[in-house]
Amino acid sequence: MLLGAFLWKNGWIVLGETQSAVRIIAEVAALLLLMDLLMYFFHYGAHLPFIYKMLHRKHHEHVSTNFLSLFVLHPFETIGFGVMMLVLLIGYDFSVISISIYLMLNLIWGTIGHLNREFFPASFDRLLVGTTRFHNQHHLDESKNFGFYTSIWDRVFGTYK
Repeated sequence: MLLGAFLWKNGWIVLGETQSAVRIIAEVAALLLLMDLLMYFFHYGAHLPFIYKMLHRKHHEHVSTNFLSLFVLHPFETIGFGVMMLVLLIGYDFSVISISIYLMLNLIWGTIGHLNREFFPASFDRLLVGTTRFHNQHHLDESKNFGFYTSIWDRVFGTYK
């Protein structure tokens, strides 16, 4: 947060003034897809043996996930996710409304993904949505399903199960 405030105060991050509903929806969709891609690579990297031992292993102690599992992260993982977001904010002037909606969806989706209870029908898996079932499979087989919001990148890069 402090780095983001510094970048904003020094003009590296400019917040857009968008009020158009269509533009906000497009920006939220772009944030979801781009962050999902960045988080896929970050999460995949977190499973490399050396990094996994140091950073990500604690998260996977939650084989039977619950609402707190999302928050069992090494501080460097949290910082990494924040830096990814800052990179996108430097690259495009997203509106405050779009960023706020994205952050709210991020929290809701992450919590739902770790509840160990499926809220969506199995047909959602065909829609490329990263359901609880999709993420639980990752906690059972750590070499698959690295995506967060979608299964798109897992399908593209051959890690989908």
